Amino acid sequence: MASDHTIKECVDKTQSRQNGCTYQITMPSTASFNLTCVVSGFKPNISMLWTEESGKRLNSVVSRQKMLSDSTYERSETISISTEQGKEQTFMCIATGDSLNGTSTKEIILLPISDQLSGKRDNVSFIVGLIIGVSVVVSILFSLVGKFLQKYHPHFLPRKGCGWNPCWRRPERVDEEETLMLAPLSPSLTKEKVQQIKEELKAYYLFSRRKVTVDPLNFMDSVNLDAIYTNLSLLDLGDMRKASPITYEDLVINDGSSNLSKRLLIQGEGGVGKTTLCSKIAWDWCQGRILQDLDMVLVIPLRDVTDGKSIGSIVQTYLSDSNIATQDQIDGYISNNLNRILIVFDGFDEFNGKIEEKSSSEVIRILGLEQYKSCKVIVTTRPWRRHEFTAAKSLAEAYTFIRVDGFNKDNLSVYIEKYFMIRQKDTLAEDLIIFMEENDVIQSNMAPFPIYCAMLCLMWEEFSKERRKELTKMQTFSEIFGEMINFLEEHYASKACQNVRSQNALDHLKEADRAIQDISEIALTGLLQNNMIFQEDQFRECPDTLEICCRVGVLTIERDVINRGRRRNVNTQSLFLSTVSFPHKLFQEYIARVYIENMYTNNHADYSQLKNKLLAKFEQFRYLLYFISTLRNEIHLDIIEGLTKCAHQYFCVDVAFECHTDEAAKAVGERWDKYRMSPDMSEHTKSGVVFMVHCNQAVSCSLVSKSGKKSFHS
Repeated sequence: MASDHTIKECVDKTQSRQNGCTYQITMPSTASFNLTCVVSGFKPNISMLWTEESGKRLNSVVSRQKMLSDSTYERSETISISTEQGKEQTFMCIATGDSLNGTSTKEIILLPISDQLSGKRDNVSFIVGLIIGVSVVVSILFSLVGKFLQKYHPHFLPRKGCGWNPCWRRPERVDEEETLMLAPLSPSLTKEKVQQIKEELKAYYLFSRRKVTVDPLNFMDSVNLDAIYTNLSLLDLGDMRKASPITYEDLVINDGSSNLSKRLLIQGEGGVGKTTLCSKIAWDWCQGRILQDLDMVLVIPLRDVTDGKSIGSIVQTYLSDSNIATQDQIDGYISNNLNRILIVFDGFDEFNGKIEEKSSSEVIRILGLEQYKSCKVIVTTRPWRRHEFTAAKSLAEAYTFIRVDGFNKDNLSVYIEKYFMIRQKDTLAEDLIIFMEENDVIQSNMAPFPIYCAMLCLMWEEFSKERRKELTKMQTFSEIFGEMINFLEEHYASKACQNVRSQNALDHLKEADRAIQDISEIALTGLLQNNMIFQEDQFRECPDTLEICCRVGVLTIERDVINRGRRRNVNTQSLFLSTVSFPHKLFQEYIARVYIENMYTNNHADYSQLKNKLLAKFEQFRYLLYFISTLRNEIHLDIIEGLTKCAHQYFCVDVAFECHTDEAAKAVGERWDKYRMSPDMSEHTKSGVVFMVHCNQAVSCSLVSKSGKKSFHS
């Protein structure tokens, strides 16, 4: 494990040397450690780099910059180095920046590191000694460098009172919130290089974001975004009592004429269209419709981001192999041109980092306002992680909170018409629209969600008239997913044999069912680890299962060509990267319930531990708990009873409604006997309250109008 050593400025003048602070480190025969160079007393425009004695640049593993109490800055750069027995290594740390008097200043620190064998090979301790003395050779070197710079750079002056000595003082530090990161020292991107990056970003989006899947279970069945995209209902939650509708144009243009801030948090339930909205932004930028004054629109799926990745390293993966722009150059350009950048972080709920925890993750620093404060940033998330942006006053004031509600009634009809127009089955559109208008539960609870709407369109297209009638009886999310899984298995069997009632077809149905059971553990493990993307190697013990699940439609596998930069990030020399994912997180949650049922039957101790984890984070696992509640064998009652002890009243109402049994409704009714129905409730919760009253004669319900008036009903 690497040890840490820090080379700081000479605070005590008696320790000051013209060649800087020199440390001699005695190590065992072979060792590795981190070496940090720290300088202070600069204005914000400061950069540092480490080099070997030969001049070869060394990459930093950690970079930090902090504001001090006198409004100057302290910068540190850390490198990781290894030593060998009997070998002496010399490194240089070069700091460049503006000093207190505003003149351009360059300070050079020579740091000879002498790695000597201590004589005790098993002694892993090391001695850091500060050598005090004067080096004539280095003194002359600094003198010559100073005279040269003063002669040819008249604005270059040494710090008053220090000469060429790096004897900067150490003022007291201020709060961590003043911390910021600046780009490392590297050649700036030329206008031509910036334009090349812009064009390659657009080319990448035109390839990756131009199409939308109309069949949510078949990634190959996709159409151009413009052909199917339908406007979503967006609400500004600035005033929680009166949410204000906003348009897509308000959202993306955001030129200061509205009440929206530069930081937008878009919250919405799973499947409501958040990712498609991000694709729409990228697509419209590529088409020249919006944001043409920006050099970079960066749409970043957070589920693909790991700790330690900078924005520059992510952008590199979007560029061609022929683009030689470095990560440092891209980061540097973004830092210095924040008004020409838009960053869209999609899926914060699928990201492992937490804002409240101090982290080296650049994404967390950006979200937490420690970096790129003046940059336009859009974040999407499921509601359960919204609290991380409201917990701190500074974040709550900086972000505008937007809620995406999916399709309203008019937009729903537009989407259905577009769907069947593409299929050239216009008459089916009219029938489905009429059906939804007559079925309030489906129209309110499912149709606003694009993913559910797409499923309903698909089933309406494939089902017979008799099967469509059965569809009209559905009332819950769980029912429609159960029907969808059955439909997929039947479709898989029908492709294998024409006679769907033959033994061969039955065998294929069982095969599909077993395959789904086989992947249920992977689905659950991924949810617990907040992981939505899997490597193909994770299925190496069941390759046949992977193929069957892909054919059924509950998994999809993608093999992407990896460019040079991305190969370095994923630590592989392969030209291809195979990833496996579910069509949507909701499918992963539905399939995970299969493994939970197996745990309840065969390993009750493990089930109990899992149940406690789920109940402790019930909001995070809302849909998983919905789907578990549909299981029988007493699991549903066990979950309901557990929730009544830790969750709020109307969460339990939602789960009981999904369970849809009298026993579940009575279990919640025994805990709460009074209910209210207010306009700010979701349609799902309103349906749940009606269900509770219907199943429990002992409970009462009051209706709250928009004006706040209450009326009593039992």
